[in-house]
Amino acid sequence: TAPPTNPPTNAPTAPPTNPPTSPPTAPPTAPPTAPVTPAPTSGDGAGAQEAVFDSGYGVPKCANTGSSCDSLALLNGRGTMTSGNEPNLSNTNSNGNTCTDGNSGSYHSDESIDQITVTAGDIISGTPVPTGDFIVEGGRAYVTVKLWCWGSGASDTADIYLTQDASSPDWQLLNSITCPGGGAQTIVQAFDVPKGTDQSIRVNFRYNGSPSTCSNGSYDDHDDLIFTVKEDLNATPPPTPVPTLPPTPMPTNKAPSGPQTASYDLAFGAPKCTVGSSCDSGALLNGRGSITPVEPNQPNTLNSCTDGSSGSYHEDESIDKIVVSRASGGLDDLTEGDVVTISATVWCWNTGSNDRI
Repeated sequence: TAPPTNPPTNAPTAPPTNPPTSPPTAPPTAPPTAPVTPAPTSGDGAGAQEAVFDSGYGVPKCANTGSSCDSLALLNGRGTMTSGNEPNLSNTNSNGNTCTDGNSGSYHSDESIDQITVTAGDIISGTPVPTGDFIVEGGRAYVTVKLWCWGSGASDTADIYLTQDASSPDWQLLNSITCPGGGAQTIVQAFDVPKGTDQSIRVNFRYNGSPSTCSNGSYDDHDDLIFTVKEDLNATPPPTPVPTLPPTPMPTNKAPSGPQTASYDLAFGAPKCTVGSSCDSGALLNGRGSITPVEPNQPNTLNSCTDGSSGSYHEDESIDKIVVSRASGGLDDLTEGDVVTISATVWCWNTGSNDRI
């Protein structure tokens, strides 16, 4: 289906089934915010790539490596909204969890994702800086998302996810970004490029709600863009030759370190223990999000998940402590190949039947 050709609807849309507290009285007046695009700083023969619709995946894809991958108009619009039918909707990966776009509202009056671009480079002091080189394993890249935000934009949020294998998606949240204003807006998010040649970005654009790969609101939009990454041959060293001599045995006269209590590691953003027979988080994980008492150093996750902040401490769900110890017991230090026991102390809501770990 061709991108929308009708002019944007200036009249306010009818209230949704879960409507904002007051309908918009006029379309946003803020001009579109275009991304800053400095000249490339270098180049390696890489060219900008334009996506085409891939019927196997059901989403736009750049089949060749390059310095960027642009969806162009292939994602413009949302579902079957008035005057803004999205081409090949819903443009979510058929190899994973396909989503259903909401169909309420009118084009460029209500929420929609209009374009996604992935570019080799980084965001420096808030400014996207392309390198002009290939998007490569182990390098840096950033995603640019052009959106239409309803009203002031304060109720609209874009959840940006990345998977390193588009053929079997395992979506990792990069960030959740609230619209900086109403109308046409552009948001950017930088990321480390993992290993994998066919990678994909998913943007879940939602009215209210919480982070999700596939929200189900009547004004929500979901779009994927698959981009091809240049393999970094230096990142895969040749196999280590089989040693001709047996490995040196570990010293047996070193005293075990005993049980360890974790301390917060700023680099990892989570509690960490030194070598020992067990690792106890102590009170470093006690609580959840910003409910009182506030969880120390939240969210305490390697990939920066966002904790929910609803409810009350020790009335609603929380993780209070995690302990890793040798399954066989004893005070010997944990070593590679050991079988371990992971114990989690949690608070479950009500009967606990609705809560999972």
